[in-house]
Amino acid sequence: MIIVLFITYLILQKPGEPLRMIARFAATFGYLAIFLSILSSEYMAKMRKISGMPFLRAHHNLARIGVLLILIHPLSLALQAQDFTIFLPVLYPVETFLALGGRTALYLFLLAAGIALYRKKYRNWKKVHYLNYLAFLLVSAHALMIGSDFKQDIMRIIAIIMAVTVTGIFIHKRIGVGKKIYK
Repeated sequence: MIIVLFITYLILQKPGEPLRMIARFAATFGYLAIFLSILSSEYMAKMRKISGMPFLRAHHNLARIGVLLILIHPLSLALQAQDFTIFLPVLYPVETFLALGGRTALYLFLLAAGIALYRKKYRNWKKVHYLNYLAFLLVSAHALMIGSDFKQDIMRIIAIIMAVTVTGIFIHKRIGVGKKIYK
């Protein structure tokens, strides 16, 4: 809760037009919700204890909130600019791809979340679900390169810590998967 209040305070330091403020809040809190969803997958027992819910329900609630907010972000920007090309990924040059990485990440998040809905029918759903980690790193690059609220040093530090944490969780999960296979 302290983090939410702190981030709200930072965002409110630079007020703007209503749709722009909605976009900023949705982006920042969607980013945080997705991070917490990924983090929860590493600490399942603690998540259950903190939330008071079964892990899967808490994890999916965070993911739903995150996906909803990251959908609101470009939608509010598109409405403000009256330009829906914001939904089209830009794949080159590399610097532009990373700066606009949120566009590609949106589709990766939707694909990874969608495949989780079919986890009982699709045996290899986790392989596709791992796209969340790549998407999160793309969003981190997007936030650090063009995010207006990530121009502040404290927000940049938080984003870098979150990206490193997500990378560490991914590596830990992949090493853990490898150990299970070879035992």
